[in-house]
Amino acid sequence: MSTLKALMAQQSPEAQCCVAEKVEALRQTVVLTQLREELNLSQAQLAEAMGVKQPTVARMEQPDNDPRLSTLKRYVAALGGELTIDVTLPTGKRIAFHL
Repeated sequence: MSTLKALMAQQSPEAQCCVAEKVEALRQTVVLTQLREELNLSQAQLAEAMGVKQPTVARMEQPDNDPRLSTLKRYVAALGGELTIDVTLPTGKRIAFHL
């Protein structure tokens, strides 16, 4: 039985890149949805807090969405949270930016 790593190694670089992009998009979607659900909020409730309509929140949570940092900041702020970007440099040093 092949492992996922072995199967991926057999794919072309283009296919590997495509898979990586889709995985990242799904990761983003799950995270946004999980944040909202952690606070037991509906999309409509979050939309009201953001001053937008529910379909806008639904689009933000879609896998093909690539939101700006300012949009993510509004989303997180409407949840009552704070957005932080954590950067790890090649030296291993980590720097956090509070937006």
